[in-house]
Amino acid sequence: MRIGSQDVLLPTTMVGNYPNPRWYDGQAFAAFPKGEFVYDAVSREAFDDAVGAIVHDQEAAGLDIISDGRVYGGDSPYGQILYHYTERMSGYKQAGPPIGLPIYSTLFAPSCVGEVRREAPFHLANLRATRKATKKPVKVSYVGIQVLAAATNNQYYKETRELAMAIAKAFNEDFKELAENGCDIIQIDEFVWPYGMGDWEIEVLNTAVEGVDCQFWVHTCWGNYSGTPGYFPNEDDKEFGAWVLDQRSSSAPAPQKAVPIFPQVLDANIDALNYEVGRTGSDDLKPLLDNNWDKPFVAGVIDVKSTVTETADEVADRIRQVLEFVPAENLGLSTDCGLINLPRMISAGKLRALADGAAMVRNELIEKRA
Repeated sequence: MRIGSQDVLLPTTMVGNYPNPRWYDGQAFAAFPKGEFVYDAVSREAFDDAVGAIVHDQEAAGLDIISDGRVYGGDSPYGQILYHYTERMSGYKQAGPPIGLPIYSTLFAPSCVGEVRREAPFHLANLRATRKATKKPVKVSYVGIQVLAAATNNQYYKETRELAMAIAKAFNEDFKELAENGCDIIQIDEFVWPYGMGDWEIEVLNTAVEGVDCQFWVHTCWGNYSGTPGYFPNEDDKEFGAWVLDQRSSSAPAPQKAVPIFPQVLDANIDALNYEVGRTGSDDLKPLLDNNWDKPFVAGVIDVKSTVTETADEVADRIRQVLEFVPAENLGLSTDCGLINLPRMISAGKLRALADGAAMVRNELIEKRA
């Protein structure tokens, strides 16, 4: 699989949020300011140190691609997702009721009251801190455009598509700055895609990535709010909690989440698609074959909803299952989703299992070719 300027066999990485160092959360300096760290040297030093600690865990595990870990600081990482972006774009007011968005609906949802434009860098500080801490390829994650549009109380644009297109143009500006500063991979987390795609999502995505000299991956998620899979809420259910947590019995069959993103995703101008396999098994890989997916695929093979750390052998078995659907030359490996709901000690162990399991299968492939 092509990573930057090199071909890497079964490259490994993690998805999304990683647990912040405990000394960082809840402190007065654990804040990510709007724009750059211009005046507050203490916050900048603390932020760089926190990112450095997360980078260290990934390098110690042996991952091939290093992620920024999404250090936002302070509050819930899910709430920070909305604050982080809407505070860096014009047209937003930090007020509005929650929205019935699968797995995120208890969160504060901001309101769009004017024209959306980019006002400050989104992730430049993340990139610089990560790049300073490693010489390996760097991946920076963005919340998806459809996610932000769906989580917005739209009071300005006539249609959600118009709002999403404005966000896409703001992202495009930010993507270009990140690419110019040496980002190898930009990951876009479109975790509402499995709950339905209309006729504009791919157009908006392609607008966002147009003219950007960087690899683009899309991660789509089966849900990881409070460690539970997401589901589409029943509108007849009057209890607010039903909009958030998966209430199906453990014996209920898991829905095929990958099916709704095809065939639309075939027209996306991306370099790789990523979604989970570790928890759900290989059934969701069938749409790749059914729709002749020929681009790289990054398989999540670490179950982030379990506190049990996989063995390297278990991870290797999952990778072998994926290889029945995806050629080794097109396969990357990751966690199912972000590790934010797990203790850092367990998260670090899961990353080691990912790297060790990949190494086992990588050696098998090399031996077969010898």
